[in-house]
Amino acid sequence: MRISISTALLMASICLVPVAASAASGSYICAINEVYECQAVSGCQRASLDAINLSEFIVLDVDKKQLTSASIGEEGRTEDIEGLTSTDKAIFLYGTQGEDTWNATVSLTTGALTGGISSGTSSFALFGSCTQK
Repeated sequence: MRISISTALLMASICLVPVAASAASGSYICAINEVYECQAVSGCQRASLDAINLSEFIVLDVDKKQLTSASIGEEGRTEDIEGLTSTDKAIFLYGTQGEDTWNATVSLTTGALTGGISSGTSSFALFGSCTQK
């Protein structure tokens, strides 16, 4: 069976839609693309995920209110989400781990992930993308 180029492009664009606008339940797989460490006076510099002990892939389970790291070759760590709110446009979440606090927003229209971690005298800005699992 042959598929026309326009049909293939339409199918590809449907598969690449990050998150349905009405979907604020279920699971999402998120890829962290960029991390910046920020400090007072000196500003922000790009940091590696390894340096801050963060997985490049994270599974967000909205129903269970949990985040699970999903790195290849490593056992996943699961953290409970202390606060989770969703609208028809975004999922907002936050939590604490030890003396650190974190927050994140997932756009349900674009799949964009933005987040932050406050840790001691520095903070980390995170950028990535999510898609429904």
